[in-house]
Amino acid sequence: MIKFFRKIRQKLLSESKFSKYLIYAIGEVILVVIGILIAIQLNDLNENNKERKRELSFLQKLKDDINLDIQDLALTDSLLAVYQSNQEEALELLLKVNSVKDIMTLDSLIVFGWNNIAVNRKTYDEMLNTSGIYIIKNKDLLNNLSDYYALIEKYQQFLREINEDSREHIKTPNLDPFVFLRKHYRNPSFDINRLDTSWIRNYNSPTYLALSRYYSHAIDAVNGNKRRYIIKILKNSNELADEIELEIRKKVSINNK
Repeated sequence: MIKFFRKIRQKLLSESKFSKYLIYAIGEVILVVIGILIAIQLNDLNENNKERKRELSFLQKLKDDINLDIQDLALTDSLLAVYQSNQEEALELLLKVNSVKDIMTLDSLIVFGWNNIAVNRKTYDEMLNTSGIYIIKNKDLLNNLSDYYALIEKYQQFLREINEDSREHIKTPNLDPFVFLRKHYRNPSFDINRLDTSWIRNYNSPTYLALSRYYSHAIDAVNGNKRRYIIKILKNSNELADEIELEIRKKVSINNK
């Protein structure tokens, strides 16, 4: 093609047809410019296609992360619901304890963990670290994503503070007789009768009052708040997953047109 145009130019110049050559040269420049513009447009189209595919990939991975979180959080909530049911019975027993066996039965019903609420931030953090966050075109969705993970961070901080309070509760010296009893209760070589357990029947004793505060904190602050936080996160998680799914369908529909 280049040789073809070169021959035309040489022929026009050899025939001294300068005006025709000038018109031809302008036309050739226009063709080159048009070619460049088409190439730029095709390149932009290709980059846009890549960006749309990357956006869809991020959206799908975000939805998968959140759906996994929903499964894990729902399971944790189910366990906490069982704990709460047992703890309602425990609170009744707390007012009736009058033996070591009662205390140990009560203690077995107070189940809680100091673990925090965990969610999968892998895709969201990847988007933040690779500027992928700017690929999401739906700004409302982007804001909702930011609010979602900010809410989780807030609840995680609340639970860290609650857990620290729990550790302080168990550290109180007034609980030493109870902690010692819990440690050795099932040891066959340990003689429980050698322990002073008069605090079990004394509802005004420092040990009983400290134990009451400790259990109340575990039930209300640790398990209770954790469940309340999880229920709120689950609500937001389901709404966000539905919003992402809707956005994915819109993107797929546009790409298929």
